[in-house]
Amino acid sequence: MIGLFFIYLISFLIGTTLFIGLFHTFIFANITIFFYRGIALLLTSCFIMAISLLMLKKTKLNKLLTLRDIILIVVLIFSFNIIFFTHIPVTADRSVSIFILGYANKVNKPLTSQIVSQQFTEKYLNKYGGIERRLNEQIASGNIARVGNNYRITKQGQILMKFYSLVADLFGINKRNLSQ
Repeated sequence: MIGLFFIYLISFLIGTTLFIGLFHTFIFANITIFFYRGIALLLTSCFIMAISLLMLKKTKLNKLLTLRDIILIVVLIFSFNIIFFTHIPVTADRSVSIFILGYANKVNKPLTSQIVSQQFTEKYLNKYGGIERRLNEQIASGNIARVGNNYRITKQGQILMKFYSLVADLFGINKRNLSQ
C-alpha cells in the first residue's frame, strides 16, 4: 500500500511539473488564448503521463499498478491542475481584481477610486487591449461572431447566457452582468 501511495504521489508531482514546464516551451504557442493553451498543455501532459504509467506497468510493478490506478492517477493530475490553473494563472491573466491589486502594489500609496478607474481604463482597457482580447476570446469560443466591423452574439452565445442565467438563479447571483 505504501509503494502504491508513492507511485501516486510521484506521478502526481511529475505530471504537475510536466504541465507547468510545458508552458515554457513552444508547444501550442499558436494558441494565443491563454486558457485554451493551458487546456491543450494539460491534456498533453496527462497523455504523456498515461503512456508513461502504462510503460511502467509493464515492468516489475505490474502486480502493484493496475489500469484502474493509472486512470485514477491521470484523473487526479487533470482535476487538481485544471482547478489550480483556472483559479490562479487564468485569474492572474485576466482579472480586474488582480489588475487593481497589482497597480496598488506598484504605487504603494493611498488611491482614490477615480485614480484606479483612470488607470484601469488607460492601461487594462486601452494599452493592454482588454476589450479586444475578450472579444477575440469570445469569437474563438464561438459565442460572438464578427459581422463587418461589428460583433453579434451567436446561438451558442445565447445558450451560454441562458445557462449563466440559470446558474445565477441557483446561486442567488445578481444578474447585472447578464442583462446589460
